[in-house]
Formats: sequence, structure tokens, C-alpha cells
Amino acid sequence: MGAEARRAQREVINRYLKVYDAETDRFLGYLVDITPVGAMLQSKEEIDPQERFTLRMELPEEMDGSNQIIVDAESRWDKKEENALFHHTGFEFLNIPQDEEARVRKLMESYKLEGFPG
Repeated sequence: MGAEARRAQREVINRYLKVYDAETDRFLGYLVDITPVGAMLQSKEEIDPQERFTLRMELPEEMDGSNQIIVDAESRWDKKEENALFHHTGFEFLNIPQDEEARVRKLMESYKLEGFPG
């Protein structure tokens, strides 16, 4: 992911939104923050870098006709701080469809944590 993508507007989400591997239905973790080009998850399990997934993010309400966002993504990094309980994993979205990107932008606006520097 280039420096430009890293500077993209990043919103910390004010809810614990569950994220699954859409192909296996395996729970991957909770959405921590999101941009139009990627997201960070918090999970108990380590996710190796360069793993590809079809992520399914469950939304608390319907947005533009769907209560989920489904995007292809690749894990870029995984970190676990010393003494931390959870891993944080960064994902880059791959070829995100226009309707899903619109839902991502709506999610960013609707569920951003107010007063938190993005």
C-alpha cells in the first residue's frame, strides 16, 4: 500500500462490527477503522500477511439495500503489542465495486467515533 493510500481519511468505528471470511463463514474479528481503500481488524487469532479474503462486514442496519459490505481484500500486516490480548491486522481492499465503496463511505460517516483524530 502506497503512502498516498496510508494518508486516506481513516475513521475509527464507534461500534463492534463483526467481520467474517465470506467464503468459509469463519469469524475473523471486529472492525476497528476503515478507509475507502482498506480496514483494520482486531482479532484473537493472528492473520498472516498476504492472505486473500472476501471480507463480509455485518452492518447494524441496512445501507443502500444491504446490511453487509462484501469486499475482496489482502492482509498487509499483523501486530500484537507485548501483553496485548488482541492482534491488529491491516487489510487493503482489492478492486472494490462502486456500490460497496459507497457503503464503506456511508459506514465511515454514520459510525465514526466523534472527537477521535482520524
